[in-house]
Amino acid sequence: MSSGGITWIADEDISWLGYCIKLARGLTGEQLAARLAVGGGPVPVQATTGPQVEELIDGLDAERGDTDSIAVRYGDYAGLGFAVAYGHWPSVLGPAYHDGTSRDGVHVFELYHEKQNPKVPPPSFAYFHDDHYACGFDMYMHTWSQEITGPGADLIRADIIAAGIPEERTRGTAHRASLGVLERRFELALPSDLILGASLPTALVRGQQPR
Repeated sequence: MSSGGITWIADEDISWLGYCIKLARGLTGEQLAARLAVGGGPVPVQATTGPQVEELIDGLDAERGDTDSIAVRYGDYAGLGFAVAYGHWPSVLGPAYHDGTSRDGVHVFELYHEKQNPKVPPPSFAYFHDDHYACGFDMYMHTWSQEITGPGADLIRADIIAAGIPEERTRGTAHRASLGVLERRFELALPSDLILGASLPTALVRGQQPR
């Protein structure tokens, strides 16, 4: 059954590397993808599922002899534009990626989990508004930072403490509880069946030009 919220993200493999998801209030998914692109802008390709876009990136990088391609599958749901990254996004589009994505009064919410990193960092959240960092935190705090950063930390601090996230020892439970706080506090939604099973508009945003 599809979930229209975001807590399901803690229990699914969106890509083999983990996940890098941008949600925007004030942009369509297509506009968000364009803001994430560099150089000549996004390069649209055929609509894809998650496995299809990862296969596409593998083929492109093999042809070019590089390992730097990043694509996003994107769309719109419940008043939010969304973009989900695939390919070589770790340390490029997050955590706390900020490059004008939230300019002109836009709200951008970043969900990030670098699952294959040998240092096993926790999943993280960052919120930007009008070209400024508002707040963010690690979605597993017990053995990592318990600091909620940013000038807007009070937007979520009380909810995080009330949910018991700083004391939660189990990573998966803390991850899921954190997503629940963000879902309620910022009215975030992203259906699981849309991301895991549907064919979505897709564009290359990094590394797409031949060398």
